[in-house]
Amino acid sequence: MRFRNRVLQLAMALYVLSITASTQALPYRPQQAQDIVDVLPAGSQRFDPRQATSRSTPLSRDEVIRKSTALIAQAYQSGDPRDIGQAEALMAPYAKDNSADFRLLRANIFQATHRFEQAKQQLNLILKQSPNQPDSLFMLSSINLVQGNFAEARRHCGQLQDMSLLMLKMICVAQVDGMTGKLKQSAQTIRQLLNLRQSLTADQQQWLALITADMALRLDDAALAQLNFEQMDKDSAPALATRADWLLAHQQWEKTRTLLAKQTDNDSLLLRLLISERQLKLPQAVAHGKLLGQRISLWKQRGETAHQREQAQYAYVMGDFNKALQLARLNWQKQRETADIVIYSQAAKRTNSAADLKIIRDWIQKNRFEYPLLTKTLSMGE
Repeated sequence: MRFRNRVLQLAMALYVLSITASTQALPYRPQQAQDIVDVLPAGSQRFDPRQATSRSTPLSRDEVIRKSTALIAQAYQSGDPRDIGQAEALMAPYAKDNSADFRLLRANIFQATHRFEQAKQQLNLILKQSPNQPDSLFMLSSINLVQGNFAEARRHCGQLQDMSLLMLKMICVAQVDGMTGKLKQSAQTIRQLLNLRQSLTADQQQWLALITADMALRLDDAALAQLNFEQMDKDSAPALATRADWLLAHQQWEKTRTLLAKQTDNDSLLLRLLISERQLKLPQAVAHGKLLGQRISLWKQRGETAHQREQAQYAYVMGDFNKALQLARLNWQKQRETADIVIYSQAAKRTNSAADLKIIRDWIQKNRFEYPLLTKTLSMGE
């Protein structure tokens, strides 16, 4: 039961954040042991998974589960995808273990690295043996929501039958409804559930906070945003990112810079810092733009494709709007969360791409997606 609850928390956490971990078309393998692949952020606490896989006596099944679960949770909090790779390496000796425990962990890794169809396969195999298994249903709902398969996402929420999960079921349904024409009603439900947040675990509270942040941003509801930020933690990557997104949406460039000034180790936060610095025309923007560009080059060398949203955002910030549109269009085939809609819309509008603007407008109309500021921007100049 303890492990099941932990995986459930991870599923919900990865749901909202969609960690920018590596999805490799072809594995990137250094030629020599001393080759430097990347540099860990300062203060990182890591271990070498080769030590675990080269032992004469492999790590026990329970120890692998425990360490892999911890690494996935750490990746969520820090935004560092290398933890995901270490978890995957730890699990390698148990590649043929098809228990629900390992299938759920694999699904978490596949979800975090945007291998969504592989994650779904693992989860559906669990449900064949254990129909209505809650961890799998939550994760299937999360993946389908990220992909924009809203009917499927809501159906999986509705299949949750355990009464002890009633509050989580309500949050799950409200999140889907908030993307499909019921934003105000869903935000009201979420606002009420915030009063009951103490009954949730820390991970579940963070999941609720991230959902609330998205709704507050789209509604431009300052009171809801403030209430939410007062209850959120201060230092995790998701918390910092949501605070920065609110500030950036309201052109509070200096406050964004102050918030993220020391967050250059995290690519996602560095991107937000760069946006504020370029708006403020600060000299640091040159160095930070170069640094993020170098990291993007590393992603490309490793064959990674899970960073297309961030690459599109970076290209847009640096003024390469055609490249931003190309990357946003590719990303749109895999992810359709608020941030994906926004960067695709920005790039299409900036390049006056009538075909892409039609795709976006048709999608918004079909799903009744609500973001008044965005739709107003899209309608300008029609």
